[in-house]
Parts: sequence; structure tokens; C-alpha cells
Amino acid sequence: MQVGPIYFATPRTCHVFGMCAEGTGLHESVSLSMMLPGHTKFTPDWHFGVWKIKWRQSDAECMEDIAYTVKASSRSGHNIPQRVNDPSRPVVFLNWKTFLENYFKLLKNITKYYHFRCTADEPGVLICREFCDSEEVRFNLLKARPEAGCLPTVKVIPPLDHLRQWYLYEKIAPFFINEVARDIVCPKPSIPK
Repeated sequence: MQVGPIYFATPRTCHVFGMCAEGTGLHESVSLSMMLPGHTKFTPDWHFGVWKIKWRQSDAECMEDIAYTVKASSRSGHNIPQRVNDPSRPVVFLNWKTFLENYFKLLKNITKYYHFRCTADEPGVLICREFCDSEEVRFNLLKARPEAGCLPTVKVIPPLDHLRQWYLYEKIAPFFINEVARDIVCPKPSIPK
């Protein structure tokens, strides 16, 4: 079977992330163990897989449709969509990268480690191991302590530039089945090409 013309087009980019507040005195120690590549079969993946099945069987073309497929994929309510533009549950993006660069050094070769630990006894020190039975290696990543309650600035998400708007309109919009969804996701840009 040959792939269709939309196969190599990119209608949208999705990001999934988690955030944790440490170094605030709320915990004595924090441990994080990453799974080895290829060994990531665990409950969150299962729920994501359940959603992918529902997603493939749908004609979802806009974020509202996608959110519906997420909700409908889980009978027990485990899969919950968090929409960025939902005024009842706002998602605020903060400029963490710039903020954290002021207080922490980068850990070089971080991808070779799978086990991480930090303790309240050694603020700013990250204890790493390649494997669970490997010897621990300590890295002092702290440049300066942030003030308590200090948060990064709100990250302003710029609107799509006119080139991206025209790309979506010309390359992606023709594949939409639902005209209403097409006009939401890929409206004709008001800025001339």
C-alpha cells in the first residue's frame, strides 16, 4: 500500500511534558528512574495506546474532536484531555529554560544515565547512575539558589506567522472532510502571500 499525499505533511506539533517543583524544602529526597529504550511498557503507555486505537477510528480534525476521542477512549475516565485554549482550565506556559539557566548548570551526556536522585542534605547535587547496579556519580549543578516563591516569566506564545498559515491553508486544508473544522484549523490567511 502506498502512503497518501498528507503522510509527509505536518499539520500540527504536539508536546507532552511533566513538571515537578523540587528544591523548595517539601521533600527529603527525590528519585527518578527512567526505563531503558525499548522497555517502556507501563500503564501510561497502555492508556495512550487505548487512545490511539480510538483516534485511528475517528475523523477528528480539530482540537475539540481530538479532545472528544481522548475522553471517549477510556471507560473509567483515566484519559483526560487538557486543552491549552480552554478558558475554564487555563494552561499557562512559563519560560523555564531561561529561568533555570540562571540557577543550574547543564548536565553533559545526560542520556547515558537512567537513575537520578537528589536529597535535601545536598542541595543542587544530582546523584546519577547509568544502571541500577552502577556506581553513583555526583554532579553539583547549582549555580545559585533561587529565591523562595520566585517563578519564571509567563512565556508569550506567538501567533502563527503568515508562511505557516499559508502552508496549512494550501497543503493541509484540502484533506479536511469537515468544512467547519477546516475553517477552524486552516482558515484562509488574511495576510497576502
